[in-house]
Amino acid sequence: MFPDALVFVGGAILVGGVVHVGIPALSAATGMDGMAAWMLLSVPLVFTPIIVAGLLLLRSEPDRPPWVVRLRLQGPSKQDWAWGLMGLLGVGVGSGVMFLVCNQAGLDTNPPFARHLQPMTGERLWMFFVWLVYWPINILGENLVWRAIILPRMEQRLGRTAWAWNAALWGVFHTAFGLGNLLVLLPSLLGVPFVSQKRKNTWLAVLLHAGLSGPGFVALALGLV
Repeated sequence: MFPDALVFVGGAILVGGVVHVGIPALSAATGMDGMAAWMLLSVPLVFTPIIVAGLLLLRSEPDRPPWVVRLRLQGPSKQDWAWGLMGLLGVGVGSGVMFLVCNQAGLDTNPPFARHLQPMTGERLWMFFVWLVYWPINILGENLVWRAIILPRMEQRLGRTAWAWNAALWGVFHTAFGLGNLLVLLPSLLGVPFVSQKRKNTWLAVLLHAGLSGPGFVALALGLV
């Protein structure tokens, strides 16, 4: 399990470097908004390295089954869709509850680079188009590595508890985003790997991750959060 955990921890270090060093430096040098700096820096400095690391793990495996089977990319069944929609509802409600809890506790639920985000309108509309490139790389890249490649490997070693370890390590990956953000993400951190392992289908992880992060970003972009 060490190589798998190392990808999460290495990713967390990269995220911390981008959040606490890269974004402040780029923003100070160019006046760029923190969110724009995150989207521009995270693709080459965070997501590309973890995707490469995940593919190297995959390449090291002997006697792999066909790619669709190994990566659990088969088309979702009706039961899979039901699990996905129920998971989306449960995680959405849970995130809403945690958002209220964090507000009561005075915790900022946004990552540091999004805490003073201005609506992406007018001259700032270009950031929305950057997001349209960043977002699929983020969603597909993470779920390819965390759920399609690493989770099945963890299941071989840890059995039924693999999803919980996957969730904990995914939380480590988000540490630099701050406590408030981690608490709001907690339902997602638990729900995405649980449903993915339960149904053995990576597309459900993509559905849950995208179904929450997409509307969440739009709310930020419109100044609703």
